[in-house]
Formats: sequence, structure tokens, C-alpha cells
Amino acid sequence: MKKYTFLFVLFTCYVCSLCIQSCSTEGTEVYGQERFLYIERQVKRGEGINWEWVRVDTAVVSIAHHPNTERIEYPFRICLIGDTLSADAEYKMTIVDTLTRVGDGMVTLPDKFVFKKGVVSDSLWLTIHTDKVPEDGEFYITLRIVENENFGVGYKGYTDVKLWFNNMNTKPDWWDSRIVDVYLGEWSPEKFNTLVLATNGITSFEGLAASEMRLYSLMLKNYIEEKGVTEANGDPMVVPIY
Repeated sequence: MKKYTFLFVLFTCYVCSLCIQSCSTEGTEVYGQERFLYIERQVKRGEGINWEWVRVDTAVVSIAHHPNTERIEYPFRICLIGDTLSADAEYKMTIVDTLTRVGDGMVTLPDKFVFKKGVVSDSLWLTIHTDKVPEDGEFYITLRIVENENFGVGYKGYTDVKLWFNNMNTKPDWWDSRIVDVYLGEWSPEKFNTLVLATNGITSFEGLAASEMRLYSLMLKNYIEEKGVTEANGDPMVVPIY
């Protein structure tokens, strides 16, 4: 009796192991055939202990920070879940009307939304046409990933990109406390415009090395001294770099 019981247990274990192996293999094959897309939501920026998480699925663009520019192209990052593609494939996005406020011709989208072969992330580019944006008001457009024959929708809450823009001269995000204390001093529309003139078109310090920021700050300081530039109310235009 014990012999038969032992053989029955052994046979049962063998059958279970085959079932588990079959399920595991089938699951891998199904997963390999499916692909999903989601929007990169945040990235880590900074160095050493001075870092922070920054939202990148929402962007704010001030046209006034891009003088003499007819078109501003802004990228968002689309990420893939699943196997990389062997050929380019189209994905689908739709405009969320309830989260969009734009006028005719202000923003154009790609003719086709294409995810490239062999990559795990790709860029979605939106184009702002500056001559179509009035100098007052805030505008925004929201796009959302929707399922099509090539891709499903990835992580919940990672499906939308939102682009805000205006034509008002407002303080840019990169002009932070470090820029104020070390390089350029307090922001003002007049100082920003003078920076552009003094540096032959530099409109942002984002991504620049410390040596480059120091160079452009010194160019601004020298320009102010040579031209006698002041703030709008007549106060001195202060640049702390030395």
C-alpha cells in the first residue's frame, strides 16, 4: 500500500511540474507578442546630493524666451513595454478636448505618430507656431495614448502629455536660486532681454557647464557696464558674477 501511495505522489508531482513549465512558457510567449506604450513621467535631475525628481510629461514654454523664433519644437518621451520592434510602427494619440485650449494654427502635431524599430523609447515632438500666439493668455494642449493594432496602453496615469505655452515675458524655470546667487542675479524682463543681446542670442542656461554660465554672465555684466543699462525703474542692473 505504501508503495502505491509513493508512486501516486511521485506521478502527481511530475504532472504538476509539467503544468507549471507549460504555463510559464505560454506566459512568456504571449508577453513577447504584446507591446504597450507609456509616457515618461519624471526624471532625476541634479548632481550628488543636490538632485530632485522633475515632471517631464507636462511642459511650460514661454515664447518670449525664444526671440526671433518662428517655430518652437518640444519633445516628450514615449516608452515601450515589451520586445523592441523589427520595423517602425505607428501608434495612436488623441487630443483631450476638455484639457485643451488652443487657437487655430498655434500647435501642429506629427503627420504620423511613429515608434522606431530597435529602441525602447522615442520622442513625440509638438510644434508651437509663435506668430499664431497672442501676447495675452495661457494656452495648452493635452494628448493621450490610445490603443491601436500595434500597441496597447501602458501604465495607468502615464498616458498623457500636456504642453502649456504663452507669449508673456515670465521668469523661466532654469533661472533658479543658484543662478540668482552666483551668476545673473534677480530676474527681470529687461535683464533677460539684455542677456540675449549681450550673448548674441543665448536664451537659456539649462544644460550648460559652470564655465559656460560664468562666461555668459560676464558678457552680460560687461555689456551692462559698457552700455549703461538699467532696470525699467532706473535701478542698477546687478549681476553678481566676478
